Amino acid sequence: MDGAEVRRIASLARLELADAEVDRFASQLTAILGYFEKLREVATEGVPPASHPPELKGPVRPDVAAPWPDPAGLVNLSRGAEGEFFRVPRVLE
Repeated sequence: MDGAEVRRIASLARLELADAEVDRFASQLTAILGYFEKLREVATEGVPPASHPPELKGPVRPDVAAPWPDPAGLVNLSRGAEGEFFRVPRVLE
């Protein structure tokens, strides 16, 4: 890719590029297009086109309804239990 093509693409994107940026982007875009050429070498005969990636099925835990623990029992497990409430340090004056 040459500088003229980079400048044309930059004008389409309404970008102003300095000469150093044009040279840098020209080399980067050339490298990117080279990767696309490598992808063309991959054998894809017999592979159907896909508009979405295949669905991944992994080990997912099923949602199971369980009884809620006894609130009084949970409060009693706390070191700062005060009646049926948790006692916490004061954060506001």
